Amino acid sequence: MQNEKNTVSAEYIKNNLKTKYIGKDFYYFDEVSSTFDIAENIPIKNGTVIYAKRQTNGRGRLGRSWESEEGGVYFSIILVPDMSFEEIHIMTALCAVGIKRALCSYLPCKIKWPNDIVSEDGKKICGILTKLRYDGNNRAVINVGIGINANTKSFDKELKYASSISLITGKDASEGDILCRVLEEIESCCNSDTISKVMDEYKKDCITLGKRVRVIYANDDTFFIKPLDSTFFFVNGLPVDCAIQNVLQFN
Repeated sequence: MQNEKNTVSAEYIKNNLKTKYIGKDFYYFDEVSSTFDIAENIPIKNGTVIYAKRQTNGRGRLGRSWESEEGGVYFSIILVPDMSFEEIHIMTALCAVGIKRALCSYLPCKIKWPNDIVSEDGKKICGILTKLRYDGNNRAVINVGIGINANTKSFDKELKYASSISLITGKDASEGDILCRVLEEIESCCNSDTISKVMDEYKKDCITLGKRVRVIYANDDTFFIKPLDSTFFFVNGLPVDCAIQNVLQFN
């Protein structure tokens, strides 16, 4: 019998998701290596969602991988946005605002530049990974991988800044409800008519903009920077595919 809190299924999404295109093509798996891997190897269609109850080799930035046990909400979205080049490069920020809006239905949270959603006390409850590629027609295709700590009960010791909705609020959340809310809000934020307002919201709710942060690259180069807005994508000419290890000061 399916755990009541884990209500994610193709039928649940069909009956409860209120979007125009995101999630209309929905792939459900009990277990995969990574939903991101699946997204890169299926036909490209705007809004396709790949969901898994469990990942054995979840994707992170800098090539990191991890085992994603049941209790989280793990999925990838394929987006083929009708946007300018400049707008495409703020897709992570747009998705972050959508996720933040959805998760604020469960607990107060903020955005941590460039790709985390954190609780009021700075505990990570969601990570976002985006990858830009081009199809055979030279259309920009963005794979968005999202992992939400919904009902996760414990974390490895090295993940001292991680927590979950259930641990913080003291009660389990419906994983199906979380998924639907997030997909609906992301679709709303990616509406070209509202991008300006969404980016204003990003700047208001991002705890790291204007703060001094440490950026570490895969080659161990380290920079201390103060990102001033969400378009700060490069440090010394290198793209921000980086790990923010800490917020060093708030000023």
